Amino acid sequence: MRPFRRPAIAVQPSYAHPRLQSRSVSVIHTDPLPASHVQSPLSPLSERSEDIPPPPPPPVTTTPAAAHATVDDLISSLPLVQSLRRNKAYTESRPHLTMASTLKATHFVAGALTSTGKVSVPPYMFSTKHSSPSSPSSVISIFHVGAHLCGHPGYVHGGLLTVLFDEVFARCVSACFPSGLGMTANLNVDFRKPATPDRVYVLRASVTKVEGRKAWVQGTMDCLVGGITGEGVMVAEAKALFVEPKFAESMVPLYKA
Repeated sequence: MRPFRRPAIAVQPSYAHPRLQSRSVSVIHTDPLPASHVQSPLSPLSERSEDIPPPPPPPVTTTPAAAHATVDDLISSLPLVQSLRRNKAYTESRPHLTMASTLKATHFVAGALTSTGKVSVPPYMFSTKHSSPSSPSSVISIFHVGAHLCGHPGYVHGGLLTVLFDEVFARCVSACFPSGLGMTANLNVDFRKPATPDRVYVLRASVTKVEGRKAWVQGTMDCLVGGITGEGVMVAEAKALFVEPKFAESMVPLYKA
């Protein structure tokens, strides 16, 4: 054991104020530090920062275009979609893609609700034409709902399901009216099971009755679970009454023919 060596104490006057002279004490250690406590400035970086974790890798980001392509590929690979495309009774369309950009900017579904994490891509529509009262029109719509449209975390907001029923129902009854326009007079939705985000949904709608300027429509919404071949689980069903407005000729058309 080395003998204890008293540190040298240097006392220096302080001239902070001419009338007050205090003394500042500094301790000067005359014993050198042990070699193990001395860090050489030339030490390798690995020796000086061995306890510092490496920086995390940069996050992997997906562009909106890539995300849309992935969802489109997923929907196109569904057996239901492939079957509908082979069925000549149905006509495929994506109405939101035909909207003018000025109209889309203010449209609730095609504008505010359609983007990555929401209604991920413009919905697919497969429609049959209304040729007679005994052959009413019908629509099958397929769309993907992302994770940014929830109420409680992990559950899609029920208001979104109502909006999508209204959107597809309006498309379904449009073939029943000379103007091609119908406005919602009444809409009732029964929620059967919680809807989960990041899933593909299938909404089936059909007109049940037409009387003059009135058309009644009903439909169901299924959530596809278990991959592209999984069965659909019904999360909601609805029925509605649509009326062709008397001022239809003065309304701005939303979709291009």
